[in-house]
Amino acid sequence: MPLQEDSADDLPSRELAGPFAVAVDLLAPLFADLLRRRPADAVVFDGVLPWAATAAAELRVPRYAFTGTGCFALSVQRALLLHAPQDGVASDDEPFLVPGLPDAVRLTKSRLAEATLPGAHSREFLNRMFDGERATTGWVVNSFADLEQRYIEHYEKETGKPVFAVGPVCLVNGDGDDVMERGRGGEPCAATDAARALAWLDAKPARSVVYVCFGSLTRFPDEQVAELGAGLAGSGVNFVWVVGGKNASAAPLLPDVVHAAVSSGRGHVIAGWAPQVAVLRHAAVGAFVTHCGWGAVTEAAAAGVPVLAWPVFAEQFYNEALVVGLAGTGAGVGAERGYVWGGEESGGVVVCREKVAERVRAAMADEAMRRRAEEVGERARRAVEVGGSSYDAVGALLEDVRRRRRRREMAADPRNVKEV
Repeated sequence: MPLQEDSADDLPSRELAGPFAVAVDLLAPLFADLLRRRPADAVVFDGVLPWAATAAAELRVPRYAFTGTGCFALSVQRALLLHAPQDGVASDDEPFLVPGLPDAVRLTKSRLAEATLPGAHSREFLNRMFDGERATTGWVVNSFADLEQRYIEHYEKETGKPVFAVGPVCLVNGDGDDVMERGRGGEPCAATDAARALAWLDAKPARSVVYVCFGSLTRFPDEQVAELGAGLAGSGVNFVWVVGGKNASAAPLLPDVVHAAVSSGRGHVIAGWAPQVAVLRHAAVGAFVTHCGWGAVTEAAAAGVPVLAWPVFAEQFYNEALVVGLAGTGAGVGAERGYVWGGEESGGVVVCREKVAERVRAAMADEAMRRRAEEVGERARRAVEVGGSSYDAVGALLEDVRRRRRRREMAADPRNVKEV
């Protein structure tokens, strides 16, 4: 492993994902030693690191898994692993019902996370995560009741552990400087590029701009980048396009029609990082083309911006099902097949420029979808206010920690030991 690679975002190739996971697991004994030397009232750990829960459980320390997605996707993923309905489907494009959910959710094998496919080696990784359920005290999720209440309750019932929905966390500390800097990580020139983007938005009418961003891990094939660019240019809609993540180096090679749109003032391209929370809150933004990573979904919900869903891999198709099928705050771009992370050049289906242009125009014109998104945004903001569901969930989490600490103290008090 190169010394400077300290997150999955930085890995130059998928071949390093295995060594990276092994390197992360080497932290397990160090973490256990830290807990022994520095006693804690509780541990909040990343849900993909089950060894943190195991170490805390051995010391009887409460341990809460912070998950990178919402309860709907967690419930879908759990059902797929437990019941494996996908194993009985012959065709990649044949819909099947995901059993045991509060709603009738249908998927195809082409839209599943790689780890849930028959014979997938990475299924072992997810199984390891579920093994951590037995050692976990509860779940902390970046979600809120009005977005997925039934699935919060469903996941509590399925796992037997409490869920504390404390989001959207992007609404915490919403002053201008913090929002502008959030997630930048010291990238050079990013602050200047961000200021330029917001100044460009200031000159546009309300709800006239589509914002396009696919996160830090997505790498589209060159053909898809070209089709996306041509579709945005041909849509007739103002756009801000973040050519970031693994495609950032392709920004100078975009189609001529994109450069023409930028020159005419109808388009703005950012190569690298963008102040996404600030952009989504801007009055000029009318829709968000996104890969449906959970962070992006919650940021769009908090801003009250409708989504044009373009899932790529992992649980993103499940998030699309929530946004499009259940919440009604988004529409699909028509991506029917996911990519394998690190193998994008040989997988997926290219969405043509005509479809991109058509779906962008339709999303910008869908007033009913916009109203639903705005209603969800208002509920998200109320959730984090005093007396809101997420505000109360934070209090409930702290009270759970205090209650368990009192119980441990009583158990350790020799005066409470009964004589035999």
